[in-house]
Amino acid sequence: MITKLTLAGVLLTSGIGLVAPLTVAASGSDTCVATPVEALPAGCRAPSGTYGGSLPGADEAVARALRLVGGHGYYQLCARLAANIWGRPRAGYYSAAEQWQQMIATGNAHPADRQPPVGALVFWDTGGPYGHVAVYIGGGRIVSNDIGDQVSGEGGVYLVEFGRVESRWHASYLGWAPPIYSTP
Repeated sequence: MITKLTLAGVLLTSGIGLVAPLTVAASGSDTCVATPVEALPAGCRAPSGTYGGSLPGADEAVARALRLVGGHGYYQLCARLAANIWGRPRAGYYSAAEQWQQMIATGNAHPADRQPPVGALVFWDTGGPYGHVAVYIGGGRIVSNDIGDQVSGEGGVYLVEFGRVESRWHASYLGWAPPIYSTP
């Protein structure tokens, strides 16, 4: 029998300023620990339920996201909007595409999974070098920038259906990842 647990809300702070969730999984008598910048050790799996119905801190993030809806100033700044929703001043990544690649490289991506938990970052390939990221708030909806702008450069923040990015921009859904940032 394998026992698994997640220390939700526990943060690991390294000497270089990395702040991220800590995942702990127990497999038999061994305990496996990994930060978002390293994969779980061989023989360990991510705990089931880690990304269940909502991520730790999602309630606060969703409340912040809904307060931002109707605002402006996020033209082509989707990564910044997502970071702001999670209480960060900036994403720490050059683009949403770079952030997605980092999530893949660290084993934190959930490619093609269309059942993200509340609070998850959801990513799309837009056909350009930057990609797009938004925050899933539940009920099949996301908070995203630019998607409803009537004037280019408006940078509006919108509450829209999950599939709107695909239908409006013909983007390809990549998957979701937890909100892991390299900046405090």
